[in-house]
Amino acid sequence: MANADCIVIQGSNMAEAHPVGFQWVMEAKKRGAKLIHVDPRYTRTSAVADRHIGIRAGSDVVLLGALIRHVIENDLWFRDYVLNYTNASTLIHEDFQDTEDLDGLFSGFDPETGQYDIDTWAYQRADGSHRNPQGESDNQEEEHQRAAWAQSTGAGGQPLDTWQFKKDETLQDPNTVFQILRRHYSRYTPEMVEETCGISVEDFHYLADAITQNSGRERTTCFAYALGWTQHTLGAQFIRTSAILQLLLGNMGRPGGGIMALRGHASIQGCTDIPTLFNLLPGYLPMPTVEEQSFDDYLWTVSNPNQAGFWQKGDAYAVSLLKAYFGEHATEENDWGFNWIPKLTGAHSTYHTLQAMLRDEVEGYLVFGQNPAVAQSHGRLQRLGLSHLKWLVVRDFQVMETASFWKDSPEVLSGELKTEDIETEVFYLPAANHVEKSGTFTQTQRMLQWRFQAKHPPGESTSELQFFYDLGVRIREKIADSDDP
Repeated sequence: MANADCIVIQGSNMAEAHPVGFQWVMEAKKRGAKLIHVDPRYTRTSAVADRHIGIRAGSDVVLLGALIRHVIENDLWFRDYVLNYTNASTLIHEDFQDTEDLDGLFSGFDPETGQYDIDTWAYQRADGSHRNPQGESDNQEEEHQRAAWAQSTGAGGQPLDTWQFKKDETLQDPNTVFQILRRHYSRYTPEMVEETCGISVEDFHYLADAITQNSGRERTTCFAYALGWTQHTLGAQFIRTSAILQLLLGNMGRPGGGIMALRGHASIQGCTDIPTLFNLLPGYLPMPTVEEQSFDDYLWTVSNPNQAGFWQKGDAYAVSLLKAYFGEHATEENDWGFNWIPKLTGAHSTYHTLQAMLRDEVEGYLVFGQNPAVAQSHGRLQRLGLSHLKWLVVRDFQVMETASFWKDSPEVLSGELKTEDIETEVFYLPAANHVEKSGTFTQTQRMLQWRFQAKHPPGESTSELQFFYDLGVRIREKIADSDDP
């Protein structure tokens, strides 16, 4: 952000919520960068911005769409960048119809199921062939790969089985992504912004001029957002639309550009990279499920030799990870130790687990690096779920609400829960904090930073790594004589 020539902060009060990161915004501003704060409230971020632009809450996608229209219609997009680094010139299926053609719906909508058949959304193949329609594959293995691929990447769309598609680099063909984009946003005028967002035409042009004059070969604009976008019901659309705008301006992957996700805790961004999510392994590899009984089955979900980019070599990344885990014990003969990896039996996210707790299907719960009694959505339901457990282990460097819910939660104080009726046995274990252990942080620009241990943890406090290693050793000792496969 310190290298940006213009910074737009939207959906965030960065000056107060992220003061350490905000120093780099101020460094850029001292260097001459323009700072614009788009937010319903006037805050301390607004106070140091060149301009605060008030916006009606939830209408961000209209403003961003109008900026896309402004960039395209005024020929302010970075042509060389767009042609070489985006899919703008790729042709979409001739039968695709946009919302403007179908009264608010895209082609392929089934009113009976309320879902889309997205075959018409696909790219046109260079060889003129067409994909088999969904659900009508004549090759069981291909169908298996398609289903697993879409699920593992979380894209929700069709997997690509080739990257050889028809293109029109003049961008004149009406079926190019660029022309479809132009038609889609053609009605997002400054007047619509004024009516929908409450932003004057003058303020809109100020913002549009600021970002376009500070984008291109020599200059870059940065967008930054926080929970004002992330937690909104349309948050994904806000972020994707911002990404489209930044690609048109050539601001992705360049110093001072990009879209910065301002996170609320250290390394929250790293939970998808390292990761700590239940359904991912490091490097965005999906966690194996019980459906994948062999390594070859698993490879269907992580690799596609016809796919461009990261996933083309997904099999190599999977092998590398297993070798990093198991060292010399990972060999080709034993599938690199794949069968030693735990397998998912279903959805085990925080909220799926909470529902299972309330159904008395979960006996024990280990909590570390989190405080679900107050920090997760629907705190009351979280605390009620904890009361259904037989045992609860809480690891932290201080006693917190999750560890003491049984005696001082709002439900206990109101009488909804009674301490003597709660059978949950709680174990509080002291843990090392971030300065008492070494490890990585992932910061806003997705850079991994190694942090050295500054001091030794007091008493019996240990890191998570040490705790789970010791726990694993003890479990292995207890099951050493087991004949259960």
